[in-house]
Amino acid sequence: MNTVFKIIKNEEILVKLKTKSDIGYWKYQLFGLLSLFMNRENDYFIITNKRILLSIKQNVKVNVMYQDFSSISVDTKKDLIFFKDDKSQPQNISLAQMELNYEDYQYLKSVLKTSKP
Repeated sequence: MNTVFKIIKNEEILVKLKTKSDIGYWKYQLFGLLSLFMNRENDYFIITNKRILLSIKQNVKVNVMYQDFSSISVDTKKDLIFFKDDKSQPQNISLAQMELNYEDYQYLKSVLKTSKP
């Protein structure tokens, strides 16, 4: 079982984004185009009823508890998620490493409130 799902085992998933991990040609330069088909890793951005979790290439990059789901906002132009942690301190998370597509941004905008610059 993936470590991401071990962490959130008994929590309710409110938001879930799953993308293919970025793979570079130079990483598998001997295999060339075949390397694109060999990549089976996924990146995850998950918001549960307790925490925000970001996993890139099967490494957990962000695992923080937050205070209130209704206060989480997204700035799609800068790929940032804004929230208050469990100590009421303002925090942000960059989603730039996930390389989200248009549908992912629309999903985030529909579920989270959009922050105004």
